[in-house]
Amino acid sequence: MALVTDPADEVFATSPAPGPAPAGAPEPSPGHARALATVWFTLFLDLVSFGIVIPVLPFYATHFGAAAWVVTLLSTGYSAAQFVMAPVLGRLSDRHGRRPVMLISIAGSVAAMLTLGFAQALWMVFLARIISGVCNANVSTAHAYVADRVAPSQRARYMGMMGTAVGLGFIFGPSIGGLLSRPNWPELPFLVGAGLSAVNWIMAFLWLPESHRPNRTPGPPPPRASLLKALMQREFWQTQLGVLVLVSFGFFVAFAAMESTFALYTEAAFAWTAKETGQFFSLIGVVIVVVQGLLVGRAVSAFGERRTLMFGLCALALGFACASAAPMGWMLPLAGVCIAGGNGLIMPSLNALISRTGGPENQGTNIGLTQSAGALGRILGPMLAGAMFELIAPGAPMATASVMALFVCLVTFLLVREPRPDAR
Repeated sequence: MALVTDPADEVFATSPAPGPAPAGAPEPSPGHARALATVWFTLFLDLVSFGIVIPVLPFYATHFGAAAWVVTLLSTGYSAAQFVMAPVLGRLSDRHGRRPVMLISIAGSVAAMLTLGFAQALWMVFLARIISGVCNANVSTAHAYVADRVAPSQRARYMGMMGTAVGLGFIFGPSIGGLLSRPNWPELPFLVGAGLSAVNWIMAFLWLPESHRPNRTPGPPPPRASLLKALMQREFWQTQLGVLVLVSFGFFVAFAAMESTFALYTEAAFAWTAKETGQFFSLIGVVIVVVQGLLVGRAVSAFGERRTLMFGLCALALGFACASAAPMGWMLPLAGVCIAGGNGLIMPSLNALISRTGGPENQGTNIGLTQSAGALGRILGPMLAGAMFELIAPGAPMATASVMALFVCLVTFLLVREPRPDAR
């Protein structure tokens, strides 16, 4: 049975399979592929809007008198907003539907970019980054939308397709920001970002039908989802969701540690400039897109989500270890292929496993908790990496990230269960 019936959007189609549909598979509807394409574009613009400010935001903030350490707080504020709001938006989408949450968050992205573009003081720059972090926490809602519309056995493949949006946004965002940077018009990248998000909102309004009709049950609403609250509950860590939250946290600590110190490491060890570092991260983005678009679905079909996740973590650990010990700079792209390939296998497999931990009534909440754990990892990872870079050695953060990836792989091997192929 084909999961997609809209012939205009073949890119999101699956090949027909003989026999009955898998248990729990949602029935396709007209515009199914168009809706998934809209979600794809939303995730792409989330990463474009995140990346478009990277080349210009430090200079834009210093224009308002920000010191270097204040500039770094902009990234911390962004991730902190995601940490708080990812489970909140996921819970709201479980209670009120995915469509209104997506529309409001996309509109918020427009507002964040316009606030940046028309900022008159440093506090407005901080406000814009916090709004952007809140709205980009809709990644949990986007993945819950995919889980609503796709059969469990196909989720890793579709999560991989959504991952290509992240990879392409990672490639194009900084490039667009750099190309649009004008000393006499520093607001231009932000205004263009606002325009792209506005187009995205129109697409979502026209082509994004509701995928989740919540059942209204009498009585008080369920307790508010919070990662901090979950941390205090011992029984939470004994569940499969708790283990996957830990895996998400460990992965993002390791990856953020590498990401935040890589430029400093390559400058100290190989005299790389911003040009070489930019080319390296472009390579990372391209490999992630290829792996998530072409390989992850086949890997999950052959090995299952759990083993694919473990393969990705092992590749990530190998890449970090090789990068930290590389004697010459030309060897770093080889390590980069391992890092990007591992990343490309990890995220779709992890999101597919998370989607199987609950039903439609708590998809958004569960994915939001793991996204919140990832945001916390992106906050702590750079802090720990910076201290190790200063106090131990330039290659210490990546060596430690390799050990962390191996530890997360061990946790996956011991505690994560492989779901049945038709499990919902």
